[in-house]
Amino acid sequence: MPKKPCAQGGCSRLVEVGTIYCKTHERAEKQNRDRPSEARRRSERPSRKWYASKGWRGKGGRRLTQLDAEPLCRMCPDHSKQLATVADHVVPHRDDYGLFWFGALQSLCKSCHDSKKQRAERRAGRVGGLGKSGAF
Repeated sequence: MPKKPCAQGGCSRLVEVGTIYCKTHERAEKQNRDRPSEARRRSERPSRKWYASKGWRGKGGRRLTQLDAEPLCRMCPDHSKQLATVADHVVPHRDDYGLFWFGALQSLCKSCHDSKKQRAERRAGRVGGLGKSGAF
């Protein structure tokens, strides 16, 4: 039966045609594929676990404190203000511990956070990023 190299970069083992990985990498690939995507993201970015902490989500945490202080979305037009559900970092923290816990927050509805805010951040990233003040 013809053989080909394992698809894992740097692996020189030969596998049967019709299979992708050698036995070693097949097991690792299956474990990675079966791991929930959120757990994978959490392992890639340390700030993922900060969002699940009591200091952020719990009673008296930063998120609820912000939403209590500013209950309406800051980005919605005045005539259609929505109830805010997201405590958004004004300056993206990019896994910076200090900015995450002590940076300025704003209250946004999920729609504005997922569309307007993300679009503005992407646009700012292409033009050279945010300035020191965090203004777009």
